[in-house]
Amino acid sequence: MAFTESSLLLPSVSGTNKNKNKVPEDKWYLAYIVYFTLGLGYLLPWNAFITAVDYFSFLYPDASVDRIFAVVYMIVGLVGISLIILYSHKSDAYVRINVGLALFVVSLLVVPLLDAFYIKGRVGFYSGFYVTAGAVGLSGVADALVQGSIVGSAGELPDRYMQAVIAGTAASGIYRLSILVISYYYCFYFCVCI
Repeated sequence: MAFTESSLLLPSVSGTNKNKNKVPEDKWYLAYIVYFTLGLGYLLPWNAFITAVDYFSFLYPDASVDRIFAVVYMIVGLVGISLIILYSHKSDAYVRINVGLALFVVSLLVVPLLDAFYIKGRVGFYSGFYVTAGAVGLSGVADALVQGSIVGSAGELPDRYMQAVIAGTAASGIYRLSILVISYYYCFYFCVCI
């Protein structure tokens, strides 16, 4: 029997029917909601850093905050996802997801704690900027762990769960947009009306 490239990539018809019969029913859409929430959650830290870029630009006026954050996040994320691709067979997806989510929490707590105890709203403390850029890099590592593992695990399930992840990612962007609109509305309201 001759194998072509497409025959190796596509499952046989009998294999497809067997797999569809083994799919458990998601009666209350809990698995769908979980994958949607995970898709929403792995972009929220990045959106939090980018949404606050005006704040960081105020604190660090001599730094190109948005460019530096993007470069740090993407390079660290690329290296992280490359390592995960190379060594994914040596770890479980749920461990990578949980470690990544813990790193998200740490990276998001660094900035407010740094501001509360060291920066205190003062302009020009560039050591705080380096710590913040490190937190953005840590968030990039966490994103590589979480996003790669969630997309990989959703890819092993029926198509609707990958759709839930992508829809959650899109909802994360809508969340960022709504925060920007609300914050600009209140700034306009208080600046013009007062």
